[in-house]
Amino acid sequence: MNFVFYDLETTGRNATWDQILQIGAILVDSNFQEIDRFEERCRLRQGLIPEPGALIVNKTSVEMLNNVNLSHYQLIKKVYDIFNKWSPAIFIGYNTISFDEEFLRKTFFKLLLEPYTTQFNGNRRADVLGMTRTSKYYYPECINVGLNEKGNQVFKLDVLTQLNDIKHNAHDAMGDVEATIEIAQILKNKAQNVWQSGLSNSNKIEVDNFLLKNDVICMDEYFFGKFNSYAVTYVCKNKFNYPQCFDLIHDPIDYFEMSIKDLKTNMKLKPKLIKEIKNNKNPLLMDESYIEKIPSYKSLGLNVLKERAELIKNNIDFKNKIQTILFEENEEKQMFKSQVDIDPEDSLYIGGFPDNSDKSKMLQFHKADWEEKFFISNQFKDPRYQYFAHRLIYEEAPQMLPQLDYEKIHKIIAKQILSTDNERWNTVPKSYHQLDTLRDQYENEKDDEKIEFLGELDNFLQNLENKYQKTQ
Repeated sequence: MNFVFYDLETTGRNATWDQILQIGAILVDSNFQEIDRFEERCRLRQGLIPEPGALIVNKTSVEMLNNVNLSHYQLIKKVYDIFNKWSPAIFIGYNTISFDEEFLRKTFFKLLLEPYTTQFNGNRRADVLGMTRTSKYYYPECINVGLNEKGNQVFKLDVLTQLNDIKHNAHDAMGDVEATIEIAQILKNKAQNVWQSGLSNSNKIEVDNFLLKNDVICMDEYFFGKFNSYAVTYVCKNKFNYPQCFDLIHDPIDYFEMSIKDLKTNMKLKPKLIKEIKNNKNPLLMDESYIEKIPSYKSLGLNVLKERAELIKNNIDFKNKIQTILFEENEEKQMFKSQVDIDPEDSLYIGGFPDNSDKSKMLQFHKADWEEKFFISNQFKDPRYQYFAHRLIYEEAPQMLPQLDYEKIHKIIAKQILSTDNERWNTVPKSYHQLDTLRDQYENEKDDEKIEFLGELDNFLQNLENKYQKTQ
């Protein structure tokens, strides 16, 4: 199967509210031989406030924000078409599952394209960052990683490339892609079993099958710079279809006779009884032979772990109790979410899928000229899609919007970006504060180039602020 290695540079870290500025992608075969590549950059969307720090990191000037040939919509439509052309493939990168994939999904969603493109039609998703962490744990000599002042391992891409003699144009989309391919080759050669696990578990059906076929599984978690590996056994799924596993460090007999109330209390204690596996996020799962590499479980012995797994497997009542507790907790979370006002941009995972009528309208929308796009936009049943369509026309062809519709979108943007509250998105006041902080830092460092950039960005923000203040 081919791989699509890709990387995004963005205006910030919030996949819902920031935007993609640059993409680099390389299509390779199973032996990492290049077949095709794609690299493009786009302008800033109308009314979007970039994070100054992010622009400094990915070396994006104000000139680039304003004067690149492609608009945001034009870039994303190109990406969408090329990724579909390259499919089926494994879509992979460095930290793609938690960052790039979320940006891509939510961007496609807001532009009326299929959000799950990299997961549908035979496609799979994998992440080299997760593979690197797991490979380093089970095969310590396979790759060099950094250490921070606390003694924790550092897996930043630019650190790994430096320590492993890989040429790298850091924080450039294509530079990051090329470096990631080299790291993937190292893992394939020096930690082959982990690499293979990553590929196998790039599809949630195969993850589920692995859990059902193996009574004792090694899984890992990474929190706050700490990597931990566990021996677990499958119990059930929660309401969101994520597998739930029992940590075999615990003796299940201690919990079998507990009431649901007592079991629920114990499930909140640490170390946690139940570990969740995100089966759609490329979990790294290893078979029971890797118990030998996890000291706390090795000391218990594989036979004890198998006995515990067998007890759980055969205790239907216990598994039902666990599932009941998890369903109750999921319901409580859903009730809380339902009481919070949700913006259309935030609704990908909770607003449901489009019906066939709206799906058909989306296809028509992208094929139509801008005048016809407005006509189609008013036919969407779901108000989210009508809003997204009007917002897109506002950005790309504002002259096609009737005055009332134009003013409505303009006022929504103004209210968002000029807000003085602590919003989920970046605002003009937030950016001014960030500019002040960065200016102090670079003045102390006597970095004239970055101080000049901050001045240009300050002027850019003032012009944007003036444009939208007139509507309030």
